[in-house]
Amino acid sequence: MEILTTNFFVLSLVGLWKPRGWSGIKAILYHFYSSIVIFANVSFLISGIMDLEFTNIDIAAFIDNVSLLLSLVTIRQKTACAIGNRGDIKEIIDSLGRSPFKPQDEEEENIVKRFDDLTGYILKYYPVLFTVAITWYSIGHMFIMDPPYVLPYRGWFPYNYTTTGVYWLTAVYQLYAICSAASINLAFDPLLPCIICHMCAQVHILKYRFGVMLKKLEVISDNEPRYVIASAERKLMGEWVDYHISILNLIKYVNSTYSKVIFVQYTASSLILCTVAYVLSHMDALSMNFAGNFFYFIAMNFQIFFQCFCANQVTLEFLDITTALYDENWFNLSNNVRRSMTIILCEPFRPVLFTSSFFIVLSLESFTKVIKCAYTVYNVLQ
Repeated sequence: MEILTTNFFVLSLVGLWKPRGWSGIKAILYHFYSSIVIFANVSFLISGIMDLEFTNIDIAAFIDNVSLLLSLVTIRQKTACAIGNRGDIKEIIDSLGRSPFKPQDEEEENIVKRFDDLTGYILKYYPVLFTVAITWYSIGHMFIMDPPYVLPYRGWFPYNYTTTGVYWLTAVYQLYAICSAASINLAFDPLLPCIICHMCAQVHILKYRFGVMLKKLEVISDNEPRYVIASAERKLMGEWVDYHISILNLIKYVNSTYSKVIFVQYTASSLILCTVAYVLSHMDALSMNFAGNFFYFIAMNFQIFFQCFCANQVTLEFLDITTALYDENWFNLSNNVRRSMTIILCEPFRPVLFTSSFFIVLSLESFTKVIKCAYTVYNVLQ
């Protein structure tokens, strides 16, 4: 069963994921396209950094430029993750299609489908919101263009762009770089939340398989001799524990693959939210620039919210394992199984978290801290 095909199709369109099976001239052309995308984004970031001024500063313009550069830094990290960790991401996706993660019956397929529908909602509504945000943001900057002197975005260039032809080539390059960067965000951002949703599906399947295991053991205990019962208990309980450990190991693998992105995204989002809020407070509420920055502010909120919400859901699902297992008919089983149950019920008390750099934890509480931090810095800037 293939999952997240839409995610990887969009990643392919933006130049970060060479389709499987492409080789020869196709692969060469695709790598060339990826190089153009990377060059456009990195050169735009360098141009913006070189243009930063620390004397006679226009605070609003400076903060607007810094917030854009912070976004480009996160996009650079996402690009590095998608290209540099391609093998790890492929392994994560392939693992979900193999045993023990592969659904074994109709009920498990329904569980996966239910969470697959949830990823469909993320893929449906997040791109719409982000597309609207970047469209308004770009239109707002296009309104400040004044050919041949004022470009849509600030930047330093090692040539004179004030001639008509060079000016428009430079302006088109800037707009392409922004649209390309936005497309990378649009393609990459839903990937981690969607993978986390499939982790939630695996936890639901884990709880379902425990109930199936108990029913099998009840049937065996009524019809088989003691040595057969003991052997079946060891086998079935061992398979279930191995599945539990496999889920935990896969979550650790996902976390290690995305840890740098989580750190950069969380840190940059905290700063971007407060800087954009400051810029909004100093703009005319009826201007196109205000509308663009407002939608950009909303998109940044949802960007970090989806990750925090989905990661928080995994934590809650694991904490619920104890209740789900206790509600089963474990008391009808042998003493050996019940002793094993005692050990199993203690495991979920250690929370399963998505973390980065030891102090960033993806959760709804962390999202609240980002909003509070943004508001605090905004007040300081005021």
